[in-house]
Amino acid sequence: MNRFLKYCFLLATIATIGSCTTSEKDKLTYFGGKIIHPKSDFVLLFKNDKLVDSLFLDKDDKFIISYKNFTKGFYYFIHGNENQYVYIEPKDSISIRLNTWDFDESLVFSGLGADKNNILIDCFLENEKERYNHNTYSFYRLGPNLFKAKLDSLLNLRQKKIDDFKARQTEELPEDYSEILEVVAKYPVYSRFERYPARNKSLNKATDYPKLDARFYSYRENIDLNNSNLMYLASYTQYIVNRLHNNVHSKGISSKSNEFTVALLNTINENITSEKTKNTYLRQMVVNDFLDRSSCDINKNAFYTYFKLSTDIEDKKEVQRIINDTKKIHEGTQLPDFMVSDYNNSVQSINKLTKNRNNVIYLWNPKYTSREYLASRIKYLTKEFPKLNFVGVKVSSQENENPIKGVDIKSQFFIKSDNTANEFLTSKLTRTLLVNKKGEIVNGYASITSSKINKQLKALQKD
Repeated sequence: MNRFLKYCFLLATIATIGSCTTSEKDKLTYFGGKIIHPKSDFVLLFKNDKLVDSLFLDKDDKFIISYKNFTKGFYYFIHGNENQYVYIEPKDSISIRLNTWDFDESLVFSGLGADKNNILIDCFLENEKERYNHNTYSFYRLGPNLFKAKLDSLLNLRQKKIDDFKARQTEELPEDYSEILEVVAKYPVYSRFERYPARNKSLNKATDYPKLDARFYSYRENIDLNNSNLMYLASYTQYIVNRLHNNVHSKGISSKSNEFTVALLNTINENITSEKTKNTYLRQMVVNDFLDRSSCDINKNAFYTYFKLSTDIEDKKEVQRIINDTKKIHEGTQLPDFMVSDYNNSVQSINKLTKNRNNVIYLWNPKYTSREYLASRIKYLTKEFPKLNFVGVKVSSQENENPIKGVDIKSQFFIKSDNTANEFLTSKLTRTLLVNKKGEIVNGYASITSSKINKQLKALQKD
């Protein structure tokens, strides 16, 4: 693959590249763009989970790359902690323009192949808008027939959008692209069908799930739960997760029960035939269950079921590290002292930083928690619990990475790879320690992302 062409960007300038003949240029595939307010000096291009290329920005925050013998398909690019999809065919010349302050909403494609991507972005933004629309959410209170009528109406509009787009094309769309467009446009609506029984019961404070006839899930006839080509498409995976959860709810098992996750893991095993896909969902569900508990108190039956069903040795090792970490420091023990470095490269004792205070020590890893999310979450929690001392410690191997913007730099630290704290951070997951004024751990594995954290912090603040 050719690397970054430092002084070229606009598609119009491609014609002036003197090193290529016209016939050679006609065979190339181009991908470029401009990033406004860049978060880093590069863009990463992926296909599935494989890195295709690192595309570096020039002094004007632009980039362009050309490829010979390009493989068509669905890719995604990452800049900072944001990502978005792009479909590229051989001989396409796709340029993106985006502002990181409003990543998805500002993203625009231009050039040959852009129209296929702009409609995907339109569908994505439409789904996001409806997701946070109060009126759309209120549909879950409706009876099954009226709810289905509302969503069927939405599906008809999505289908018309697809049909109108296809009618404007001078050439037939690739089969794999048509499938992707269908998923991006419709599957978020299908996900609402799958969420309906549990949400209807909850919102209406009913004792039973609503009674549904066979027509309610008629769309399922055309859905393949084992399409590995769509595994990296969020609209598809979110639908699968919602459907698996609905399968468990339909058995009358409450999501608040310890048996829910066990049943969910068994449902994955029964319905997902692709070994790689099955292992991915099994790991995701057992880890999510653990983090949502926001505690060292693990669901032993869930972990046992996971180890029995998963066939991925490396995944099992990662999950085992989580269990091991919960045993090394936990509720009722003293916080072990370890040294942390601030962003002036001064080294301090964690015990000294937290002495005589009620503390929230969040040990975070940018691989698992985005800076933007963490900044937003810490801002909210510090405002809600002003009497608590929040201390952030980055645990990734990138020791000299910049601190989180928007969070007091005086409360941010990092540890090096040889730090003794790594003895209880072997999984590298983001882990929060709640420590009281006496230096005692009151929660050894709280989770910043869990809905239970507020109640736990409220109790700590009263101590």
